[in-house]
Amino acid sequence: MSEFADMKFVFRLSAYDIEKLKPQVASALERRSELVARLKHASKKTRANAVEDTGRRGYGGFHRRSSKITLIVSSVSLVLGAAFLIGGVALGNFVFFLALGVLLLAAGVYGVISSRRGNPYERDAAKLLDGKDKFLAEDDIRLVFSDVGMRSQRSFIPYKEFQCWMETDDLFMLIYGPLVTILQKHDLIEGELNDFRRLITKYIPIHARIKHEQS
Repeated sequence: MSEFADMKFVFRLSAYDIEKLKPQVASALERRSELVARLKHASKKTRANAVEDTGRRGYGGFHRRSSKITLIVSSVSLVLGAAFLIGGVALGNFVFFLALGVLLLAAGVYGVISSRRGNPYERDAAKLLDGKDKFLAEDDIRLVFSDVGMRSQRSFIPYKEFQCWMETDDLFMLIYGPLVTILQKHDLIEGELNDFRRLITKYIPIHARIKHEQS
């Protein structure tokens, strides 16, 4: 018999603070993409074990650093492109320097535009959280976890359907197929967080824990 056979964990959903939680959801989505890419090349033994990330990169840290690097490289390309165009005119070797200058300028402009498009994971996070700030206590929306799966008022999802789960400071995010369930930790009204964490780790071993980076 499972150690969780007589236990259940109940989340009663309350209004979500979207602005506070969006960076956490975005970071979890980014980490999930990295995790899936890594597991595609992992051995069966690695896939069978829990995958846990405890890095303190901060929410969205990788994408922010990547965007800054792109912006710096693009700015350098713009400066060099302009310099080659001016140098081509000054030295008389116009065709070669013009072509090189135009390429560098084009690369620089494209890079600057790309770096300012924003974090795509934040856009996805906003979609996932859309409307969740409207939950009311009287709605009494509950999700119940047992040793066999997750149950709502209208559906049941067995653990074999889940791909992975992510944990941030305030959330658990469970992924199954194209769907995502986002749970606020303070919405747990029955059961203990540590026991719930042990339950989902047992049945959904692929996971990552993302801790906020302290400045």
